[in-house]
Amino acid sequence: MKIFRDPITQFVLIGLLLVGLNHFWRGWQGEQGRTIVVSAAEIGRLEQIWAGTAGRLPTGEDRQQIIDQYVEEEALVREAERLGLGDGDTIIRRRLAQKMDFLVSDDAKADDPTDAELKRWFDDHRERFAAPEMRSFTHVYFSPEKHGSRIEADAQTALAKLRSGADWKSLGDPFIQKRSYAALPQREVTRLFGPEFAADLFKLDAGNWSEPIGSAYGLHLVRIEAIDSAAQAKFEPIRAEVLAAWQEEQRIEAKREAVEALIGNYKVVVEKSE
Repeated sequence: MKIFRDPITQFVLIGLLLVGLNHFWRGWQGEQGRTIVVSAAEIGRLEQIWAGTAGRLPTGEDRQQIIDQYVEEEALVREAERLGLGDGDTIIRRRLAQKMDFLVSDDAKADDPTDAELKRWFDDHRERFAAPEMRSFTHVYFSPEKHGSRIEADAQTALAKLRSGADWKSLGDPFIQKRSYAALPQREVTRLFGPEFAADLFKLDAGNWSEPIGSAYGLHLVRIEAIDSAAQAKFEPIRAEVLAAWQEEQRIEAKREAVEALIGNYKVVVEKSE
């Protein structure tokens, strides 16, 4: 027909055809988006998670509850995505990044080293496996609340008595923790009294009462009772521990390289703040 040979008519018909196809395509996509498929593989995965938490296999009723929970979560997630609720959400971004981090970590696995490789690595990192120096000590405590501005002078008076042979148990104030400790490494002393106290304590010689040492609690007069020197580790007795540490270091390095490779797929532009 002549009307169908008219260019304007052809343009209109093509436009109507495209609109119709788009309508049907969007409708099909909408139907697909409104269909929640709970696959057998997904059910199996959810049942494994459930069993790991409950400590037993799920019953028929448990299984239905698992499926219902999955469908509910899937519906809520899809509606949230449809409304754009996740756009710009820091928590969601971090959760997605965390899941991707887990995927990268799973792929970043280290092969077993040869005995020679592991031994060389141990020799280079021997200090990591050495038994730390430990100290046993007694202390006399002085409370800032009780002594106020006289705390330093009162501690010095007590120190003179101690060095003259006075019984340490008769001096100082009650302490919230113990007054004598046995065989503590520096990290444990740091945890109990703070880093400055620990650093000062590990500089002291054994057998003599120290000058007042400060902590988070107040002032202390300290006497080192015994020093257990750091012990060098030997390879064979702790080979399994060394292997685990080596594998962890290799895994961290492999993960770092994998993440850098992922970042390399992107162009990073940092805008200057005004």
